[in-house]
Parts: sequence; structure tokens; C-alpha cells
Amino acid sequence: MTNYKLHPEEKRLLHEIIIKHQPKLLPLLDILASSGNIVLTSEQRENLREVIADELVVSGLDKNYEPNPRGLILEGLIDRLWYFSEDSQ
Repeated sequence: MTNYKLHPEEKRLLHEIIIKHQPKLLPLLDILASSGNIVLTSEQRENLREVIADELVVSGLDKNYEPNPRGLILEGLIDRLWYFSEDSQ
């Protein structure tokens, strides 16, 4: 079984956007930062996806609506949330 962890940059960015958009989701960051086999519910993953997508629109796109460096990290986070589901285990 593969263990997927967030990189320090991803953790920092996720913390920043959760505080900005949905502070009530901070406990999910603690779950993602824990060691061992991490599984989030579909609802938890969807809540995180929404927060990340909101930030992507606000700060992750350039003037041509292409992802900037921050946007690429945000897109990567959205993609990686699948690895924290029961389906990926």
C-alpha cells in the first residue's frame, strides 16, 4: 500500500487557503499531516476541492486564464486528493 503525503509547500499553501476561505476545515489539515494510512470521506475531499478551486480562481490564474506557478500547485492538490480516498487504498 502506498502512503501519500503532502509536501511542505502543499501543506503551507493548503493551510493558508483553508484559513482564508473555510477555517472550519482546519481539522482536515491535521488529518492530512498525520502519519500512516490517511483516508478522507467523499464529503471531506469535496470540501477541500471547493476551497482549493476557489483559491485557484482568485490567485492561481494569469491574465490569459492559464495556471500560474501557484495555480499549478493548486491543481496538483486537487488531483492528489483522490489518493486520500478509500478507492485509492
